[in-house]
Amino acid sequence: MKKNQFKSMIKSTVRAVWKVAFKPIVKLLPETPLKKRLLRAGGKIERREWWPKPPKNIEKASPHMNAYLLSELKNLAQIEYALTPHKDFINQLSQHFFTVPVALENDSLGATYDLLLRHIKQLDYDVVFLAPWLKRGGADLGLLHHINAQHKKGYKVLLITTWNAESPWIDRLPQDVGHLDFAAFTDKLNQHKKVELLARVLLQTSAQSIHNINSELGWDLYKKYGIQLNAMNKRLFSSVFCEDEIEPNIYFGYAPKYLGETYRYLSGVFCDTEWYPQVQQKLTGLDDLIQTVYFPFLGNLNSYQAATDKAPILWASRIAKQKRPQLLYQFARAMPEQEFHVYGESDRACREELKELQKLPNVKYFGKYDSFAHIVNQQPYAAFLYTSQYDGLPNVLIEAISNGLPVISYDVGGISELIHSDTLLADEDSFEDNLKKFKNILSNTTLLEDSWKHSRDILKTRHSWNSFINVLESVNGYFPELSRNEYQINYSHIRPLSKPDL
Repeated sequence: MKKNQFKSMIKSTVRAVWKVAFKPIVKLLPETPLKKRLLRAGGKIERREWWPKPPKNIEKASPHMNAYLLSELKNLAQIEYALTPHKDFINQLSQHFFTVPVALENDSLGATYDLLLRHIKQLDYDVVFLAPWLKRGGADLGLLHHINAQHKKGYKVLLITTWNAESPWIDRLPQDVGHLDFAAFTDKLNQHKKVELLARVLLQTSAQSIHNINSELGWDLYKKYGIQLNAMNKRLFSSVFCEDEIEPNIYFGYAPKYLGETYRYLSGVFCDTEWYPQVQQKLTGLDDLIQTVYFPFLGNLNSYQAATDKAPILWASRIAKQKRPQLLYQFARAMPEQEFHVYGESDRACREELKELQKLPNVKYFGKYDSFAHIVNQQPYAAFLYTSQYDGLPNVLIEAISNGLPVISYDVGGISELIHSDTLLADEDSFEDNLKKFKNILSNTTLLEDSWKHSRDILKTRHSWNSFINVLESVNGYFPELSRNEYQINYSHIRPLSKPDL
C-alpha cells in the first residue's frame, strides 16, 4: 500500500468514527469550553484538516550543537590554539549543520595565533631575538650587533618586538631579517596569554638559539616555558645590564628579578662590562653564569681634537634623573667663564631641571640629536662630561672617544674599564673636591690627550668586530650547530604541528 493511500484510509476511518460514535455524544454534553474545543476538533476531522501538509520551501530546523561538543572544542583549543573555533567556522556551522548556543570570543588565542603565523608566513628560522623595541639606545645598538653577527654567518634571523611602542631603528635591520611586531597582535591580551602565545610560536620555529635583550615578556617566557624550550634543543640566552636605581641604593632590574628562577634553563648570559658579573655574583650567588661581551665599535677612530682654551664642554645624553642634570647645573653655575653645550631629549620628570639649566648664560641647549659625530663636526670641544648616577658601559662614551674627544666622567658601573682613572670623578668626594679636580683636568692638556689615547687603544683591540665575534664563538650553542633541515627532522616527532593554510 502506498503512503498516500494509507493516509486517505486513516482519515476516512477517523472521520466515520467521529460522525457515528463521538459527535452525538459530544452534542449531549453541557455547554462548556471543553465542548466547544471538541466540536472544533471534530470539524477539522470532517474537513480532513487534522493531518496538515508541511509548508513548502521551508528548511528543516537545525538541531542544536550538543553542549559537550562545544565544550570539547574549547578544551582542545587550550592545548592547541589552532583548533579554536573561529568566527567563520561558527557561522558555517550555523548555516549548514548546527545552531550554536554559546558565543565564542572573536579575539581568542586561536584567532590571534592564526594571525601571527599568517603574518610571519614561515617558521624556518635559525635564531630568534626578543626585545621590547628597536630605538636609539645602548641596549638597542647591542641588539643590532648581535643580529648582524648571526646574519653575517648566514643564519636566518627573526626579531620579535614585545612592547607596544615605536621602533624607529627597524630600518637598520639587514634586509632579509624578519620582524614580528608581537605587541601589535596581542595588545588586548593579558601577560599570561601573551606568554602562552609566544611560547607556541617559538616552539613552532626551527630556531635553535633564542636571545632575549631587555624583554620582560621574554623573561616571563623563560621562567614558565624554559624546560619545554630546552627539551626542543633550543638554547636560551639573555643580555643584562645595570639595574635602575629607583630610590637611593634601591635597585630594580631584570637580572635580580629573574636570574634565580631561570638560570637553569639558560645557556648563556651576556653583559658589556667586567664589573656587572661581580655585582650579580654577590647578589645571587651565581658564579660563572654571566659572560662579558664588549660591544664592538664599527665606525672610524678619528684623531684627537686639540681644543682651544675657549672651547666649550659637551654634555650629550638623555636628560633624565639617572643622568643627573643637576650636577651639570652645579658645574656650569660654578664655572661662569666656561661654556657648556647640552644635547639630549628631556624626560617629563626633568623639565624643571632643564628650565633651570637654560637660565644659565653659559649653557646652550640644542635639543635631541641623532648623530654624535654630527655634533662634534660642528665645532671643537674641550672634553665630554658624563654625570650619570649609575650605568654599565654607555655607548656614548665610545662615541666620544672615537670622535677624538677626551672624557671626564663620574666613576660608576663599568666606566673605569674604558676611561682612565685620572679623568674620573668620585661620588664619595664632595662636589667642591670634584669641581677642583674637574678644573685641574681641563687645564692639563697633556693629561686630556693621554687619557684619550688610553681609551682609544682599548677601542682598537677589545672593541673590534673580530673580538666581538671571537667571544660569541666561544659560547657553546650561541651560533646554531644543526642545519634547519636536520633540526626539523630530529624534532619533528615532538614538534607541534600547527601551521596555517597559507
